[in-house]
Amino acid sequence: MSGSSVSRMIIVVLSLIALSLPFTVTSSSQTQDKPVETVMKNIQVLKGMPESQLLPVMHLMRTSLGVRCDFCHIAENGKYQLDDKPAKATARRMIQMTLAINKANFNGETEVTCNTCHRGNNRPVGTPAIGQAAFENTTRAEPAAKVAETRPSADDIFNKYLQAIGGKDAVEKIQTRVSEVSLQRPKLVNPSGKPSTIQIYQKAPNKMLLLVTGPDGTVTYQGFNGTAGWIKTPTQQREMSAAELAQIKQQADLYKEVTLKSQFSGLRVGNKQKVNDRDAYVVVGLNTGTNKRERLFFDAETGLLVRRVVLNETLLGLDPVQTDFSDYRDVDGVKLPFMIQISSLDPNHYNQTRTFSRIKQNVAVDDTKFEPPPK
Repeated sequence: MSGSSVSRMIIVVLSLIALSLPFTVTSSSQTQDKPVETVMKNIQVLKGMPESQLLPVMHLMRTSLGVRCDFCHIAENGKYQLDDKPAKATARRMIQMTLAINKANFNGETEVTCNTCHRGNNRPVGTPAIGQAAFENTTRAEPAAKVAETRPSADDIFNKYLQAIGGKDAVEKIQTRVSEVSLQRPKLVNPSGKPSTIQIYQKAPNKMLLLVTGPDGTVTYQGFNGTAGWIKTPTQQREMSAAELAQIKQQADLYKEVTLKSQFSGLRVGNKQKVNDRDAYVVVGLNTGTNKRERLFFDAETGLLVRRVVLNETLLGLDPVQTDFSDYRDVDGVKLPFMIQISSLDPNHYNQTRTFSRIKQNVAVDDTKFEPPPK
């Protein structure tokens, strides 16, 4: 693909993200998501894949092999599509092999991925290390060390979370919320190192406006009036795509903490895991609004939501986006995170840290603020 195409795809609309939920990074190209071969040059084995999946798939492969883009590509503007490097031909064969394995054995589901074998190495390790499976007696299992801990139910975890943030009554007393946020992005997409600033306006039950001022002073808007969503950048104004609209409908819900459990189907409680050296219960489910699998991590002691991982499906596997919530503070009887960190497989473009400087609630916010401006 050409350098100009790469540049176009990595220019994301900063305001597509509400600041209390994880997200999938989207680009303006998703409003008309065409087959990738109709947009990019020299696509051979990924034909039919949506254009929006191209960069996530590239970074899924890059991360799985522990390499940079120039391992396979001539990483210069206008030269990405060239086939000069043998590794690119090898990558195509490996993609075909992986797709064939999944089709023959897993009904086309992406159970086997690049990471299944590579695990961060450009050459898979096929030979076990000496001593890797050293046991005193290989004919029987070791005795169980202890009885497995009883896990709480999903209902218990969500109920504890609701009480931890202040309870249903406290949350539903909030009619408006106005937040001021500093947004720091990686140096590759923000060479100045200066943060963007975001103002967020919310009004019950589900209206939202985000106003993003970039380091260069440019302003981007994203609005949702409870029915329709719109985006205005310095160069265009448009309606939201179906995917963006589904996302913001959940984000704009001022009472989403109360309804968090009802946003999912097929909930199950997994093994306890560590998040920042603290035990957390993991709840796995399908977000019925976005149709994406998610993993939610709740602090085992406090009950607060400390991490949320969204698993975005691509042709070659799941592309995870991790959101960490910290620095919870009491605001009018409701605990809210004042620090939100986003991590992805492409840290140079999509990672970000959002720091709240102020959150005010139940202040006057006019309904007209959420309507799209005249074109």
